[in-house]
Amino acid sequence: MTPIYQFIEEAKSTLTMTMYELVDERAEQLLGEDAARGVHVRVLLDSALENSRNQPAQVYLAAHGVLVDLAPASRITHQKTICINGDACLIMTLNLVADDYRATRDVAIEDTDPADVSAIETTFASDFSGTNQAVPPTGDHLLWSPGSAARIIGLINGARHTLAVENEEMDSTPITDALVAAARRGVDVDVCMTADPDYVDALERIMAAGGHVHLYPDHSGVLYIHEKLVLADAGTPLASAVVGSINFSISSLDDNRELDVVLDQHDAPAPLSQLDQAFVSDFAGAPNA
Repeated sequence: MTPIYQFIEEAKSTLTMTMYELVDERAEQLLGEDAARGVHVRVLLDSALENSRNQPAQVYLAAHGVLVDLAPASRITHQKTICINGDACLIMTLNLVADDYRATRDVAIEDTDPADVSAIETTFASDFSGTNQAVPPTGDHLLWSPGSAARIIGLINGARHTLAVENEEMDSTPITDALVAAARRGVDVDVCMTADPDYVDALERIMAAGGHVHLYPDHSGVLYIHEKLVLADAGTPLASAVVGSINFSISSLDDNRELDVVLDQHDAPAPLSQLDQAFVSDFAGAPNA
């Protein structure tokens, strides 16, 4: 978490945050310190599912000069982003929940592409004001929900050699169908998750098609796979990925406010390599399903 805390501390003029869950006293303190030194800090928290958990953070931030509001209860706000100074954003799979850090696989991608930053900030302004534009601007590398399924399926369908998948959920039939089709056409499909009986049927379909599934037991102290990643053709000039807050569930793909970043070998070779290395380690560390 050190780089994320440092990112918050580097705010000089503005900081905007959209967060599903905020239960991290250190992060809250840093946001308050930003506000105290004159940074214009605004925070939007989910209220549809996490209202009670977010209430203490809301009270603390408001008391320390942060403009904080709850997103409408009519839509889950599952996005996890932090933007500073109008020129850099973190697009994250993680919530700011201190108890999760030590044993949870998550990732944050720093995005400094001006079109991406502008799109995230524009969407934040709309959501914070309650306008809630239905179709956010996509920038150069952004994938928003609602409406993300087609782009994710397109990446899966375009894989030629390998697919590496980590996700907390596997509850989307179109995503499962695409992974099954990829395995059947000879793509090496590797899936790494935390075991959940709700997803047994989908994972068995993937394995029956020739895919490989490794699962961590859902036990305290064992690595918990919370990252949401599809990585295609890692280590080749065709490498590409989507990573962010989007789970493979109907609500996450079609209803929630979510954000992934789209990476390719031309623009982001280093993050793709790091994502691949972490996946290989995670996959090797979990037993076969």
